[in-house]
Amino acid sequence: MLNKKKIRWMTEAAIYEKHEGRTDLQRNRYYKGTYIRFNTLKNLIGVTIAYIFAMGLTALGSIETTISQTGDFSLGNLLNGSLRNYIILLVIYAVISVILYTWQYRTSQKRVKRYYRILKIIGKYAREEKR
Repeated sequence: MLNKKKIRWMTEAAIYEKHEGRTDLQRNRYYKGTYIRFNTLKNLIGVTIAYIFAMGLTALGSIETTISQTGDFSLGNLLNGSLRNYIILLVIYAVISVILYTWQYRTSQKRVKRYYRILKIIGKYAREEKR
Protein backbone atom coordinates (compact mmCIF):
# COMPACT_ATOMS: atom_id res chain seq x y z
CA MET A 1 0.00 0.00 0.00
CA LEU A 2 1.26 3.46 -0.85
CA ASN A 3 2.03 5.82 1.98
CA LYS A 4 0.87 9.30 0.92
CA LYS A 5 2.88 11.09 3.59
CA LYS A 6 6.08 9.36 2.50
CA ILE A 7 5.37 10.26 -1.13
CA ARG A 8 4.87 13.92 -0.16
CA TRP A 9 8.17 13.98 1.74
CA MET A 10 9.97 12.29 -1.15
CA THR A 11 8.48 14.77 -3.61
CA GLU A 12 9.58 17.70 -1.47
CA ALA A 13 13.11 16.26 -1.24
CA ALA A 14 13.25 15.73 -5.00
CA ILE A 15 12.10 19.28 -5.72
CA TYR A 16 14.77 20.65 -3.36
CA GLU A 17 17.47 18.50 -4.98
CA LYS A 18 16.44 19.70 -8.42
CA HIS A 19 16.39 23.42 -7.61
CA GLU A 20 18.56 24.65 -4.73
CA GLY A 21 20.03 21.35 -3.65
CA ARG A 22 23.02 21.28 -5.96
CA THR A 23 24.39 24.67 -4.97
CA ASP A 24 23.47 24.31 -1.30
CA LEU A 25 25.23 20.97 -0.95
CA GLN A 26 28.32 22.35 -2.71
CA ARG A 27 28.40 25.37 -0.41
CA ASN A 28 28.10 23.26 2.70
CA ARG A 29 31.14 21.18 1.77
CA TYR A 30 33.20 24.16 2.98
CA TYR A 31 33.50 25.69 6.40
CA LYS A 32 31.74 29.02 6.63
CA GLY A 33 34.93 31.09 6.91
CA THR A 34 36.64 29.23 4.08
CA TYR A 35 33.65 29.69 1.78
CA ILE A 36 33.41 33.42 2.51
CA ARG A 37 37.15 34.07 2.16
CA PHE A 38 37.51 32.04 -1.04
CA ASN A 39 34.61 33.72 -2.82
CA THR A 40 35.54 37.18 -1.58
CA LEU A 41 39.09 36.65 -2.86
CA LYS A 42 37.76 35.57 -6.26
CA ASN A 43 35.63 38.71 -6.44
CA LEU A 44 38.47 41.00 -5.40
CA ILE A 45 40.69 39.50 -8.09
CA GLY A 46 37.92 40.18 -10.60
CA VAL A 47 37.58 43.77 -9.36
CA THR A 48 41.35 44.24 -9.69
CA ILE A 49 41.35 43.00 -13.28
CA ALA A 50 38.35 45.19 -14.14
CA TYR A 51 39.97 48.23 -12.50
CA ILE A 52 43.21 47.73 -14.42
CA PHE A 53 41.23 47.37 -17.63
CA ALA A 54 39.19 50.51 -16.89
CA MET A 55 42.33 52.51 -16.05
CA GLY A 56 43.91 51.36 -19.32
CA LEU A 57 40.86 52.48 -21.29
CA THR A 58 40.81 55.80 -19.45
CA ALA A 59 44.49 56.33 -20.20
CA LEU A 60 43.96 55.54 -23.88
CA GLY A 61 41.00 57.91 -24.03
CA SER A 62 42.85 60.83 -22.50
CA ILE A 63 46.29 60.28 -24.00
CA GLU A 64 45.98 63.32 -26.26
CA THR A 65 45.34 65.73 -23.39
CA THR A 66 48.08 64.08 -21.36
CA ILE A 67 50.65 64.52 -24.13
CA SER A 68 49.63 68.15 -24.74
CA GLN A 69 49.98 68.94 -21.02
CA THR A 70 53.34 67.26 -20.42
CA GLY A 71 54.60 70.26 -18.47
CA ASP A 72 51.78 70.01 -15.92
CA PHE A 73 51.72 66.23 -15.86
CA SER A 74 52.65 64.56 -12.56
CA LEU A 75 52.71 60.78 -12.61
CA GLY A 76 52.95 60.64 -8.83
CA ASN A 77 49.69 62.52 -8.32
CA LEU A 78 47.94 60.41 -10.91
CA LEU A 79 49.11 57.14 -9.37
CA ASN A 80 48.34 58.36 -5.86
CA GLY A 81 44.76 59.21 -6.81
CA SER A 82 44.31 55.99 -8.74
CA LEU A 83 45.69 53.90 -5.88
CA ARG A 84 43.46 55.67 -3.36
CA ASN A 85 40.37 55.06 -5.51
CA TYR A 86 41.38 51.44 -6.03
CA ILE A 87 41.76 50.79 -2.29
CA ILE A 88 38.43 52.45 -1.54
CA LEU A 89 36.77 50.34 -4.23
CA LEU A 90 38.34 47.16 -2.85
CA VAL A 91 37.25 47.87 0.72
CA ILE A 92 33.67 48.63 -0.31
CA TYR A 93 33.51 45.59 -2.54
CA ALA A 94 35.05 43.33 0.14
CA VAL A 95 32.49 44.42 2.73
CA ILE A 96 29.61 43.83 0.33
CA SER A 97 31.04 40.43 -0.66
CA VAL A 98 31.45 39.29 2.93
CA ILE A 99 27.88 40.29 3.77
CA LEU A 100 26.50 38.62 0.64
CA TYR A 101 28.41 35.35 1.05
CA THR A 102 27.62 35.14 4.76
CA TRP A 103 23.94 35.50 3.96
CA GLN A 104 24.16 32.92 1.16
CA TYR A 105 25.94 30.41 3.37
CA ARG A 106 23.50 30.81 6.26
CA THR A 107 20.39 30.45 4.11
CA SER A 108 21.82 27.47 2.30
CA GLN A 109 22.78 25.86 5.61
CA LYS A 110 19.19 26.24 6.87
CA ARG A 111 17.83 24.62 3.70
CA VAL A 112 20.31 21.74 3.94
CA LYS A 113 19.34 21.10 7.58
CA ARG A 114 15.70 20.95 6.54
CA TYR A 115 16.61 18.60 3.68
CA TYR A 116 18.42 16.25 6.08
CA ARG A 117 15.40 16.26 8.41
CA ILE A 118 13.22 15.28 5.46
CA LEU A 119 15.62 12.44 4.61
CA LYS A 120 15.43 11.20 8.21
CA ILE A 121 11.64 11.19 8.03
CA ILE A 122 11.75 9.26 4.75
CA GLY A 123 14.17 6.81 6.37
CA LYS A 124 11.76 6.25 9.27
CA TYR A 125 8.97 5.45 6.83
CA ALA A 126 11.25 3.03 5.00
CA ARG A 127 12.20 1.23 8.25
CA GLU A 128 8.53 0.98 9.22
CA GLU A 129 7.68 -0.60 5.86
CA LYS A 130 10.38 -3.25 6.27
CA ARG A 131 8.83 -4.46 9.54
